[in-house]
Amino acid sequence: LPAQFRVLVTRRPKLACRACPGVVLQAPAPERLVPGGLPTEATVAQVLVARYADHLPLYRQAQMLARQGLTLGREVLADWLGTAAQEIRPVVRRLRELLLASPRLFADETTLPVLDPGRGKVKKGYAWALARDDRPWGGTDPPAVVFRYAPGRGQEHARALLQGYRGIVQCDGYAAYKALTTGGDVTLAFCWAHVRRGFFDLAKGGAAPIATEALQRIAALYAIEAEIRGRPAPERLTERQARSQPLVADLFTWLDAQLGRLPRSSPTAEAIRYALNHRKGLEQFLDDGRIEVDNNTVEQAIRPICLSRKNALFASG
Repeated sequence: LPAQFRVLVTRRPKLACRACPGVVLQAPAPERLVPGGLPTEATVAQVLVARYADHLPLYRQAQMLARQGLTLGREVLADWLGTAAQEIRPVVRRLRELLLASPRLFADETTLPVLDPGRGKVKKGYAWALARDDRPWGGTDPPAVVFRYAPGRGQEHARALLQGYRGIVQCDGYAAYKALTTGGDVTLAFCWAHVRRGFFDLAKGGAAPIATEALQRIAALYAIEAEIRGRPAPERLTERQARSQPLVADLFTWLDAQLGRLPRSSPTAEAIRYALNHRKGLEQFLDDGRIEVDNNTVEQAIRPICLSRKNALFASG
């Protein structure tokens, strides 16, 4: 049987005493999540889960509810979402505090279409994400992710996301994150997956032998990471310095040599320059066993937002 909705009836009889003229007592009405509304916490939670975990836009949910005899417009469901968001703000705030106490975090951002009131259109917003997953180096803190909406992608939003943080931030090479290092409290570790992507499309079809060889060299680093994943940080550090460090040094020497053989504007030269320009951050994983080789942890955490973006016209749709 599909999920069913029930009507919960609360009876509050009025009681009067025959010996006390004019005295009438009645139990107070139970508090509701939505003032003046009818949905229970479970109903609102169902709408939240369907919207953000199962990626069902509100208009589809309204159609599903209509099949069960519940006529609820999207504006009503959107109001429920807003109420729920206010209720869980303390939880989100506390989760962010816990993440900012971690020695290492992942950070990334993705676009988010939102309504632009008065224009009848949508504008581009951004969901900024902080994630933690210490399982690859045997950490005991549980995995977690927290999101923060911002209307733009400037460095002021990156600063707001990581305000007060001291530690390692794993990210891509976006300039907004580089601005976080000015105070010396944040160390950036860049993502090898972004370097690899720069060569991946070029290597298709075998027409770019330099890109193909670059992928093979990077794959050797990932093979070592697959072997040491889950080991304690000191063991990972020892293995990386013994096995990965020579490979990385040789890779950058080779990339520098190949760059001189290519036209400056060629796509392969651009991919090589990206790697060379971010060398310091790309080498951070060689000096700390807690650092991952890429930023895939937070990118996977962002994936549900990307799925919802495909199914809805805007964030609250």
